[in-house]
Amino acid sequence: MKARLLTPGRAAIIGIPMIGFFSTPFWPFAQDPTLWFGLPAVLVWITILVVLTVASIQIVETLYQRNGGRESDRLDRERLETEQIQQLRAERLAAEEEEGIR
Repeated sequence: MKARLLTPGRAAIIGIPMIGFFSTPFWPFAQDPTLWFGLPAVLVWITILVVLTVASIQIVETLYQRNGGRESDRLDRERLETEQIQQLRAERLAAEEEEGIR
């Protein structure tokens, strides 16, 4: 079975910070000159969302690797390498035939 990177649960994990980013202009602290910890509130809010984004991507990656993602990635890499080698071989044979070598 091939592991899927994007499942509904993982999309929900990634969606939480995205909703925060897109909803930022509508929050009251984004429209008023409010300070949090001596910094503009929007700057603190965006920093929190960046940290949440990094954490959510790490969680999704960990869940993907735990559910067989490493093996799935290896199989995809091997398949791609094989396809590329066959394509290069076919191009080389066509070029040799065109030049009259074969």
